[in-house]
Amino acid sequence: MRPNILFILVDGLRADQCYGENKESHTPFLDSLINEGVYFNNAFSPVDGTTISLNCLLNSKFQFQTGIRAQKIILLEDNHLQKLKNSGYYISGLIPKLTSLKPITDYFQNENHTYDPGPPPETLATGMTKKISLLLNSLKNTSPWFCYLHVFDLHPVKEGKKPLKIEEFQSEKFGNTLYEQTASSIDHWLKKISAQINFDDTLLIITSDHGERIPFKDKSSFKFEPEFNSVTSLGRRILPKSTHNIGGKIMGKLKREIGKTKLDSSNKELTPYQKRSRDPYFTLSLHDELLHIPFLLKGLTLPSKIISNQISTLDFFPTIFELAGITQNNTKYSLSLVPLINNQQITEKEIFLHTMPYEKLSPFDVVGLRTNKYKYFRAARNPKENVNLYDLSNDPYENNNIAQTHKQLVTHFEKKMLELEKDSLPEHEEEISDEEMQIISNELKRLGYIKD
Repeated sequence: MRPNILFILVDGLRADQCYGENKESHTPFLDSLINEGVYFNNAFSPVDGTTISLNCLLNSKFQFQTGIRAQKIILLEDNHLQKLKNSGYYISGLIPKLTSLKPITDYFQNENHTYDPGPPPETLATGMTKKISLLLNSLKNTSPWFCYLHVFDLHPVKEGKKPLKIEEFQSEKFGNTLYEQTASSIDHWLKKISAQINFDDTLLIITSDHGERIPFKDKSSFKFEPEFNSVTSLGRRILPKSTHNIGGKIMGKLKREIGKTKLDSSNKELTPYQKRSRDPYFTLSLHDELLHIPFLLKGLTLPSKIISNQISTLDFFPTIFELAGITQNNTKYSLSLVPLINNQQITEKEIFLHTMPYEKLSPFDVVGLRTNKYKYFRAARNPKENVNLYDLSNDPYENNNIAQTHKQLVTHFEKKMLELEKDSLPEHEEEISDEEMQIISNELKRLGYIKD
């Protein structure tokens, strides 16, 4: 009998808030799972955003094989949900109701498989835990089942807002920043959910789609801008309505200029890592704080083990399939990690990196490669612009760009990039109408990804 599979993805959960010497969140439940299960502490997403990350995850293919600029989930003919279905799995889940994620729900066989992404989103603290418990309870007489849960609890933090019902976790015990405290609250609720899991016949996976910024001293760039509430209120009272729009724009520009001056002054003594932690949340980036994610497996007869090999999200499902007894062949870019669990060696693969695309082509798009020792990236459409190279072994926070002093290494990685381009498949054409694209655009604006 194949095992049940509970796949929990916590949107925007950083690896260093689950395990390691820099962990500031209070997560006793995750700690216990890591102590009892298999944890990969060098797992990386190929991208800094959700949609493309899930494309890579659910197809075990890099962006250039599915769609570099995809605006919604692309599930190819041999995608992993289809393989699970072909293997006799009952497929269920609970995910945010977003047009970009809808192709996933087409595979779900349970009713009520979406929730409100907000803002504010439904979270584990505001009803999601009960919904998940009801879903898991409904699966008791079904086997084997696969259940995908996409947790959005950290998203308000990304938007610069306080999550609902977070107050009991707002103390130093649970972390020094709102992000860390929210991660602590997620751990609390996951423990309640786990009470329904029979680890003898269920494989639990906890991971994320990408990492996130944690602003230095919990002060993001926008927090340096003055409020001007009284001035704004006065202006609206005494000035004609016809001037309110232009007046608002002038005040907005002034706030940003003052904020930038204060930010620059505050950042003077900070490291590059600390400075970029204060960047606006939706700034494109291929630095590890946006790519380093947890990957935990618990259940069945898995041993207790920490594995440090570099892996990518492309490897997750091949590993799950081998553990579940589903035939899956390794590819050029993905492989099962079961040999590592069984104390065997595998050849580590380079990870292709590309930033999440804006709606239109942008000079801020960045492409690169990550090995277990080096990170290389540069402008997506000009190999001579924004060239970055980091020695990850000696500079894990990517503070020192060594591209100018290690030009041979830059040349080496650029050749690797060209090899990938030769191996690229034609980009998948999205079946997306103008109307659907407008809906996606409106949803992204509502969530703060696109500014008016």
